[in-house]
Amino acid sequence: MRRFLFACLTLPACHIAMAGDTPVQGVWQGTLGKANIVACFNQPSPTQGADRSGNYYYTRYKTPIMLSMANGKSEWSESDAKGDTTGTWRLDAPQGNKLTGTWTEPRSGKTLPLALTLLQAAGDREHPSCASDAYNLALEDFPGTKVSKPLTFEGKQYRNLQVGDTITVELMAPGDGIAKINAQLRAVLAKNKKDLADFYATRREYLGRNGFTTEDEVYAEPTYWSPRWVTVKFYRWAAGYGASGISIRFRTWDVKTGQETDVWNWFGASASDGDDKAELPDRLRQALFKDVAIDAECKGTDYDGRGRFHLSLKPEGVSFWEDANGSGCENDFLLPYSKVGPFLTVKGRAALSDLLPKN
Repeated sequence: MRRFLFACLTLPACHIAMAGDTPVQGVWQGTLGKANIVACFNQPSPTQGADRSGNYYYTRYKTPIMLSMANGKSEWSESDAKGDTTGTWRLDAPQGNKLTGTWTEPRSGKTLPLALTLLQAAGDREHPSCASDAYNLALEDFPGTKVSKPLTFEGKQYRNLQVGDTITVELMAPGDGIAKINAQLRAVLAKNKKDLADFYATRREYLGRNGFTTEDEVYAEPTYWSPRWVTVKFYRWAAGYGASGISIRFRTWDVKTGQETDVWNWFGASASDGDDKAELPDRLRQALFKDVAIDAECKGTDYDGRGRFHLSLKPEGVSFWEDANGSGCENDFLLPYSKVGPFLTVKGRAALSDLLPKN
């Protein structure tokens, strides 16, 4: 009698526990409302109390959306790249290879039916469902090139082109020079197969580990655009790294000829291969640091300008600056065009002739 009473008293608790343990791991395809989707649910961790992870995408858009279920809960929460909840999933226990449930919009409470069919059963912990070919091949077959809406820089239009985690710029302006520049900018997207494979492998790893995708933070944009010169900035912050994962590169072209130039040549220096930085020429360094007061804590560093600097054009002058490294000892200078002449080579004077003071 005691055993029967104990079993009855514990039935609700058992039901609640089982609701959160619905064996949905695997890859599924079907519909959310009327939209076609593919979803994956990773194998539960052998550690009791662990949260669950999954992911899904609309077959029309192929953008992975994170799914997670906190320990002890019975609903899956979907969230966007910012971590904001965009919906909840309540799933019934699978019936054979069929899975049904309800999606709910968090603000309005609007609901849509979920109807899924098993595409691939779960493997094991070493082969998570969300890292499988069944889930990822369609995602990896989807580029081509993502094209942004037109953007504006100082009254001129451009747009971003992106493949995977590689991004570039297309200048929306007439002229043979611009066309040649755009051809070189588009070549940035021609990543070799190994680079793209690395991007996909990293995404699979994160999907299989915790159900979300992590990608490098990247952007590209013009920073200077005159009738003579255009400079494009390429920025990347590698996922999972701190400041050491940040890379910034400026590339400058002649708008009329479409030829790329190393702007450091204008000052008698050269940028490093694959980089846009160089050491300041001695005369320029001495002039820039002539009146600079060095903080005591910066002694022993490259505080006196012996490090490597970026060079970028601005409407009011030429900017020389160091990457931020957290020390507070980095230097940043703006040399007006009215004072830049003495430090230019013959090539530099010709390049900036329309900006230099007239004698």
